[in-house]
Amino acid sequence: MERERDKNGKDLRVVSVGPGDTEHLTPAAERALRTADCLFIAKRHLESWTGSPAKESADVAIMGDLDDALSRVEKKLEEGSVAVAVSGDAGVFSLLPRLRKRFPNQEISVVPGVSSLQSLCAALGETWENATIASVHGRDMPPSKVAGMAAHNGKTIFFCGPDRGPAWLCRVLSEREIDVEVAVGERLSYPDERVTRGRPSQLAEGTFDPLSVVRVSNPEPLLFSQRRPEDSEFLRSESRIPMTGEEVRTMALDRLRLSPDSVVWDIGAGTGSVSVACARLCPFGEVHAAERLSEAVSLLRANKAKFRSYNLFIHEGGAAESLGNLPRPTHVFVGGSGGELRQILEHVGNLSEDIRVVVSGVTLNTIAVASQVLSGPGFYGMDALQVSISRSKPVRDSLIMAARNPVTLLSAWAGRQDGRGKGSPSS
Repeated sequence: MERERDKNGKDLRVVSVGPGDTEHLTPAAERALRTADCLFIAKRHLESWTGSPAKESADVAIMGDLDDALSRVEKKLEEGSVAVAVSGDAGVFSLLPRLRKRFPNQEISVVPGVSSLQSLCAALGETWENATIASVHGRDMPPSKVAGMAAHNGKTIFFCGPDRGPAWLCRVLSEREIDVEVAVGERLSYPDERVTRGRPSQLAEGTFDPLSVVRVSNPEPLLFSQRRPEDSEFLRSESRIPMTGEEVRTMALDRLRLSPDSVVWDIGAGTGSVSVACARLCPFGEVHAAERLSEAVSLLRANKAKFRSYNLFIHEGGAAESLGNLPRPTHVFVGGSGGELRQILEHVGNLSEDIRVVVSGVTLNTIAVASQVLSGPGFYGMDALQVSISRSKPVRDSLIMAARNPVTLLSAWAGRQDGRGKGSPSS
C-alpha cells in the first residue's frame, strides 16, 4: 500500500533503481517513478533505459550539481510529489543521508532495490552477508585505511569512482604487499557487463569503468590485536643489532599515545621492534622506519614479513636525508639518531602543531640534547621518565636480580602551548 502524501501535499520518495539496466528495476520502483509529479534522475540512467518509466513522468529533471539539485527538489516539493532516483539500493552509499539532512522534517518514503554489490556477488556466485562494505567514491578515505580494511577482513567490497578507481585500489594493495584476490565488476547488469579477477599487482595498471565495484577476498585476514610482541618473537642478528626491549618498548608506546590511524616515524629503527608494535596498534595508519645500517634494514624487512606488517614502510639511509621524503607524521619515536638527534628534532619541530615526540636515551649526551631541544622553541610539555629494569638471572641453584642500563624516555609535543589542537593533552 502506497503512503499518503503529508498534510502539506508534499511527497518525497527515494527510489532505488538498481545497478543500471531496467531489468533490475522492481515493480514498486517503477510505480513510484511513474506516479511522481517530478522525477530527478541521473543522465546515464535516463539515456540507457529502454521504455523508461521516467519518460512517462510529467516533469523530469537531470541530476547535476548536488547542491543545485537539492535546491530544485525543495522548490518542486512545494508543487507536489518528487521522486529522486538513486543507483543500486538506497541503503548503500546513496543520497538518502543527504536528503534526510536537507529535509529533516519531511517524511521520506524509500523504495529498496538491487545494489551493485549484490549484482557483483551474484556474478561471482558468492554471498555477501559477512562482507565489510566501504566506498572510496567521492570520500576522503586515506590509502592506509583502505589497506587496513583489506588486510583485516575476509571479504571487503569497495564502491569506486572516477577519482579512485579499481586500478588505484589495486595499487594501494600491491604497494603494501597484501596477499589478496580481487574481483572488479564493471557495467553490472548491462549487456556489456564484465567481471575481472586477479591479484592486485596484475590489475594495478588496468583500465576499468570508473563506477566499478571491487570485491577483495583475503583467505588469511589479520586479527585486530592489541597484543604487543615479545622480544623472543623478533628475528635477531649475530652482531646484535640494537633492539628496544619489551619493558622499555611498552613504556615508550604508552608515552606515544597512538591512535588507530596514526602516521608514525620510527627513527633509528634497528631490529624493528618498535616499528612492528606501532604497526599493530595503528591498523589504519602508517609506520615509516628510517635506518642507516644495511644489516638492520635486512632485519627490518625480515621482521616486517614475519609479522605481516603491511603498513610498515622501510627507508634506508641517514635520518637527515630520509626525513624530507616521508609523509607528515602524527607521532615520532627516536630510538637511534646516528649523531643527528638535534637536526632530527629541529626538523620535526618545524613541521606543524601537535606531533607527539618520544626520544629514547641511554647516553648522557642523547639525554642532554633531547632535553634541551624538547624544552626549547617549537615544543611544549616536555617530560622525562627514567626506566630502570632488573630481571631475574640464575646463579647456581638460585636467582638474583640483574640490573640493565637505565633508559630515559623524553617526550613532548611539537608546536606552541597556546596553539594546541586535537592531539594535545588538553583535548
